[in-house]
Amino acid sequence: MTTIKATRILCYMDFMCPTGFGTVAHNVLDRLTPFFKANNIEVDVCALNFADNPHQKYNEQIMVINPKLFARNQDDFYWRDGVLKILQMGEYDLFWAMNDIPVISPMGRHLKYLNQDKIFKKQKPFKTLLYTPIDSQPYQRYFKDLELFDTIATYTEYGKKEIIDAYKVVSPNKKISVEVINHGIDKIHFKPLNRKKELRTKYNFPQDAFIWGNINKNQPRKDIGGTLIGFKHFKNWLKENHPTEKAVLYLHCYHSDTTGINLFVAIERCGLMLGEDVILPLQEKYVNNKYTTSEMNELYNCFDGFVNTTMAEGWGLSVTEAMGVGLPIVVGLHTSLNEITDFGKLVYGVDNFIEHIQVTDAENLRCKLHPQQVCEKMINVFEDRDKKINYLNRYAPKLQEYDWDKIATQFKKQIKKLIL
Repeated sequence: MTTIKATRILCYMDFMCPTGFGTVAHNVLDRLTPFFKANNIEVDVCALNFADNPHQKYNEQIMVINPKLFARNQDDFYWRDGVLKILQMGEYDLFWAMNDIPVISPMGRHLKYLNQDKIFKKQKPFKTLLYTPIDSQPYQRYFKDLELFDTIATYTEYGKKEIIDAYKVVSPNKKISVEVINHGIDKIHFKPLNRKKELRTKYNFPQDAFIWGNINKNQPRKDIGGTLIGFKHFKNWLKENHPTEKAVLYLHCYHSDTTGINLFVAIERCGLMLGEDVILPLQEKYVNNKYTTSEMNELYNCFDGFVNTTMAEGWGLSVTEAMGVGLPIVVGLHTSLNEITDFGKLVYGVDNFIEHIQVTDAENLRCKLHPQQVCEKMINVFEDRDKKINYLNRYAPKLQEYDWDKIATQFKKQIKKLIL
């Protein structure tokens, strides 16, 4: 009996880990598994953020490989030389990378050489697919070798424009085609639970307070300090105008980060009290990634409003999760956030910001929100609290548009075009 040779894909992405890229990878690959099986496609995933775990079978079509075990350069925690070694050893039909441009760009010329070597040996060269977010004006030199990718896709029209503009600068005589495949929204796990009193008891939140939540990493781009200052102004307004009302801010992030801020000091500097005005997650549980998806949804369901002072987003995952729960949202109208909020029509949008460059942020141009307008939008949310606004209905068209099944179908189309 003749065995039909399988079509093979080598994926290079976060996998089996609680990261944004990992979320995308699982939602897409899980949905594509029946397609892989029907078309005799075997998938090896070179998994980033996979620690020291051994290779393992994920399902009948997908094998997870730890590229660290193949990498000679152990100082590069993207294990890029290990990935290239695997790509060289295996007879792959498609190399599918999902990461930021600065991570993928240094691999560009090596991918080119590997395919040239295959052609020289009269072997079939592999096709290439890159899926990458763009969260701000990119560093143009990273885009020089992008034409070697057969297909490039990004999350938003904003990202597409930034890629094309950057490529024009480094390769003015060449054209590049960029697809838009949106990030998805997890409507299964992020949804209203209608158990606020019970959940606030579970997570030790006060029952009588208006609770704001911000779920973001404590890193420069997320500007957690901007949220604290905005909340400080909101507390002052509340004290003057509604002295019997109480407000609390929950920050789901590291208490102190090497690139972010020391929240203990920042909270005190803002005249706020830890545990009374500002609540932080259990440090050990947060650091060890022990908050489950179910628990994250429960935390969102404890909030009365969601505030996010991020200065740039390639998508805005926590914003779309807050949409899924049906929370009123205060967020900046910039980068990709414009598109996912329908240019501010769906949210309490902050459009007063300045261009900003800061330390430990790769000298990126960011959009720093004015904390006074952040406060004004928080006040708007608070004053609308008794209007019984159905935010979930307001978000419904976007929730439907950013459906993971639809997004997986778009990837299926790209894969068919490249290798089937």
